[in-house]
Amino acid sequence: MPEMQRIWVPWGLVLLLTGLAEADWKPLFNGKDLSGWSGDPRIWSVKNGVLTGETNATDKKLTANSFLIWQGGEPADFELEYKARITGDNNSGVQYRSKVRDAASWSVGGYQMDLHPNPPYLGQLYEEQGRGLACLRGQRVTLDDKPEVTGTLAMPVVNLADWNTYRIVARGHVLRHFVNGELAAEITDVNPAKRAAKGVIALQVHAGPGMKAEFKDLRLQESTSNDKVPANDPGPEKPITGS
Repeated sequence: MPEMQRIWVPWGLVLLLTGLAEADWKPLFNGKDLSGWSGDPRIWSVKNGVLTGETNATDKKLTANSFLIWQGGEPADFELEYKARITGDNNSGVQYRSKVRDAASWSVGGYQMDLHPNPPYLGQLYEEQGRGLACLRGQRVTLDDKPEVTGTLAMPVVNLADWNTYRIVARGHVLRHFVNGELAAEITDVNPAKRAAKGVIALQVHAGPGMKAEFKDLRLQESTSNDKVPANDPGPEKPITGS
């Protein structure tokens, strides 16, 4: 076999292309205050450069789920990356392609990447104020009025109280959730009457027992719509694991 010819790429060009790719990403949080977000001021604050939502059984008690809503638009096709940790006997989540149901009470409904201490729920798709539990972690699902499981994925152990990295990829009617770089849930929403093509991004604090939800390094990269993304496409970084 003939020796393969090496192709040298100037380092300056590599840096330029990397810089252009990074330039497509938009930070959603300035690391200082709640500028650009709307939420219950009793619950949400910035502590040590981290978006923090805290509830308790007294002055910060919630009887309904409440959300910190990003005011920067209603993204359609995008990748959203963030780091989060959740402590307390409760759960949280990140809404996307969602609708504000009541701005006065910070009520939001729609697609949610769940942040839950129960392993099958961590990274699942839950449709808040909609179809409910739509795709558990470790599943591929075709979603109509109800989900139909079409495949399985690996479920590595994750400690919700640690800082973990999460990613949501929404392209057309195919939705993917990643936990620490691994594909956790894949949903093909085939219901044109109920699926969402765009909507707000919001962070959840859950009603019930006291809790703390912390978020940092939130960034968004919007893209052109593509309904023809293959259902078995793992995304740009990690291969699909599992059967």
